[in-house]
Amino acid sequence: MTRQVKSVDFNDVLVEKGIDATKDIILDQVAEVGHDAQIDQEIEKQNALLNPPPVLAAAAYHGFLKDIVEVATAHSEASQVAVASNVIALFCASIGRVAYQDIGDGLCHARPFFLHVGKTGKARKGTAEHTPRRIFQEVGQLLGDGFPSLKRHDGGLSTGEGLGWVIRDPIEGKGGDNIDDGVSDKRLMVVEAEFAGAMAAASREKNNLSAIIRTTWDGRTISPLVKNAKWSATDPHVVLTGHITAPELIEKMTAVDAQSGFMNRFIILHVARPKLVPLPKRTPNEEIKRLAVKIAEAVEYATNGDVTKPGRLEVRLSPDAARYWTHHYPEITKDHDGIVGALLVRSEIYTRMLAMIFALFDQKSTIERVHIDAALAWVNYWQASVRYIFQTLAAKAESEKLNETSKTLLEFITKNDGCTRTAITSSFRNKLSAAEITTALNVLLNSAPPLIKQETKPRPDGKAGKGTTVFYTV
Repeated sequence: MTRQVKSVDFNDVLVEKGIDATKDIILDQVAEVGHDAQIDQEIEKQNALLNPPPVLAAAAYHGFLKDIVEVATAHSEASQVAVASNVIALFCASIGRVAYQDIGDGLCHARPFFLHVGKTGKARKGTAEHTPRRIFQEVGQLLGDGFPSLKRHDGGLSTGEGLGWVIRDPIEGKGGDNIDDGVSDKRLMVVEAEFAGAMAAASREKNNLSAIIRTTWDGRTISPLVKNAKWSATDPHVVLTGHITAPELIEKMTAVDAQSGFMNRFIILHVARPKLVPLPKRTPNEEIKRLAVKIAEAVEYATNGDVTKPGRLEVRLSPDAARYWTHHYPEITKDHDGIVGALLVRSEIYTRMLAMIFALFDQKSTIERVHIDAALAWVNYWQASVRYIFQTLAAKAESEKLNETSKTLLEFITKNDGCTRTAITSSFRNKLSAAEITTALNVLLNSAPPLIKQETKPRPDGKAGKGTTVFYTV
């Protein structure tokens, strides 16, 4: 229950008793209602939840990944997250199905799917590919002519048949004649720069892209259920990286996409341009070669120079890592509500997969704690990215529905520039809920360009502690 405080005209006090007496009375009044400040602090806490972009923990940059990311982003606008995931993807595509883990009765290969979510152009999703591509071209040179070149497919995912045909098996005619030699090397790196188009294609009736992408991630034989289809692709090893903007993902995502297993096979990563570099510099060839040596050694360790022998190298948890994994498992496997939960159902398998990949980075067939920590950093970032995109950025997509509320708040902030969240809440009490206010503020903050900005001011009493968040028009 709120305590009643007697009304005081501070102007009269100032005239009659002076500034010092006025300050003392103000402080006494504040002390009397000090318990009510807890309510205000809870309101102000909500401001910390507005637009918190996820941050990838340092542990995620395991082994040579840290070195590569530092070099690739030193003089460019590339996202560290995007560079690192591109390196992981290219490494996994390069080694094929040779390394595996037994997980129950299933096999886990190094075959991740990544989806980079960021603004068109501004997120520098394509820029983050340049250095990894150069490095892996050099890796190919180091591995020599005896190591087959990795096939790469850039964009244009429209049907499942198109994807499977690239790694098809030999095709025989009715009389046993050889019609097509097929493709013996089942490794394929796919980069879909317009993933929104792939999502649209997958949603069309009778389009089997979604089903074949799911089968491909599982590593099972691709065999279209089409009457006249005469091809199949056994033991596929396809690694896929897609690019999309947050509004496109939010608009095109459906509950069916998430729950059918199509979109929840992707590690969804928020990517953003970290800094401005007007005059980016080319990474010196010597650096490219130095980094390529590290990767080539890890590829050679995993494959022993032969990518045609699936299951050559078994990777296992050390006893200590097994205990560590068991300790973290309840947290990793807990349920999440709604579309966020549907997109994160493969957190467990991806943690194990990434831990295996990081062990291979170290040229080891035994997963240790440090590899699980690196994997957890990526999975935590994935979870934070999904929440950021589908909870915070989704508010932007709802801007039309919230247009009137947002307009009302914008008018209030314009008239009361520098107002606090407490002032906003008090003014709209019994009219708007806290959730509606938070969502509307998100719309104003996320507009392009932003319509308001928020700043944190130190406490007026000069004491340590959380300051007050205030809102201004831009």
